[in-house]
Amino acid sequence: MPKGVPLNGMIEIFSAHDVIMHFPLGPEDRTLNMTPWFHRGGLYSGGPNPTFYIGGQVVPLRTFDPDRVLDLVEELGLTFLIGAPTNLALLATAQEQRARDLSTLRGIVTMGAPLERDAALRYQTVLNPRIFNGYGSTEGFWNTFLRPSDLPDHAGTAGRACTDDDVRVVHVYPDRLADPGDVVTRDNQEVGEVIVRSPKCSNAYFDSPDQEKAKFRNGWLHIGDLATWDAGEFVTIVGRKDDMLVSGGENVHPVQVEEALNQHPGVQDSLVVGVPDDRWGRIVVAYIVASDPTLTIDALDEHCRAHHLLSSFKRPRAYRFVDSLPVSATGKKLHYKATAAAASEFTDGRFTTPTASG
Repeated sequence: MPKGVPLNGMIEIFSAHDVIMHFPLGPEDRTLNMTPWFHRGGLYSGGPNPTFYIGGQVVPLRTFDPDRVLDLVEELGLTFLIGAPTNLALLATAQEQRARDLSTLRGIVTMGAPLERDAALRYQTVLNPRIFNGYGSTEGFWNTFLRPSDLPDHAGTAGRACTDDDVRVVHVYPDRLADPGDVVTRDNQEVGEVIVRSPKCSNAYFDSPDQEKAKFRNGWLHIGDLATWDAGEFVTIVGRKDDMLVSGGENVHPVQVEEALNQHPGVQDSLVVGVPDDRWGRIVVAYIVASDPTLTIDALDEHCRAHHLLSSFKRPRAYRFVDSLPVSATGKKLHYKATAAAASEFTDGRFTTPTASG
């Protein structure tokens, strides 16, 4: 079910202004948002809300098809494409298979899920050098923005605070919400929770007082995403609080492990969860969508053992090859669904352990 988030007229206007400023968007633009328009990102990020407000044109798409989208860029002279990283991955593959003239594009904006570093650099080469990444939530729209000028140095981050927004990464406590000043170290290492304060942000829910109490405090929204940030306040998302798993007393953030796995040339995508284990409490396992049919479990294990992002406790202990991953309508990986399935699948022997296990 959709979130019951009330959005008043001023939130509509601030959201439109934000997009118009950050693209920037003008009356000559023709946009195509590839995500569903029932989603705030689909409606607001280059969708009807800001584009009609500024006097531009919007091209609707009933069903996403990467070849059709690229053909429309060439046929109609589209200036902005907007979608989740999943959309961009499919566009890049389609463009490599059959190149179209994308010279009318002024930029491609992604949102809804973390944009990995290698993916951002690939899209700059294959699709358009002007790649943007907006990060936020249904409650607050986007609150940080990664601009083309931030690449390649800050590829893999969600950018910095948008105009008019305050963004901080604060400590996580088991029994209370952190104060806005209780920030983690700006070293891109210590993990905390992202909180935001924005005129684009709702401050309530229609029908969930418990969730409202857990999310909103003193004008700040506690998004529930975990992240690090650096001295320049560039934010890097590492996962959801709900998705974090504990293995042997150590916190494992699935997004970090997935980014490392996806850097293997034989991996198209991955999804990491934890399964129960008598010794460690939980162990890390991974679902893999392979781009190379010859990819082996041992090759993945060797890659992870050598990867600088993965301490031993973060390394997957078992793998399962699948044709697709569970994702939402906007391309977000559904870790909770995979977690529920993985426990029984691991017990049934559907995961494979590397030869050099341990």
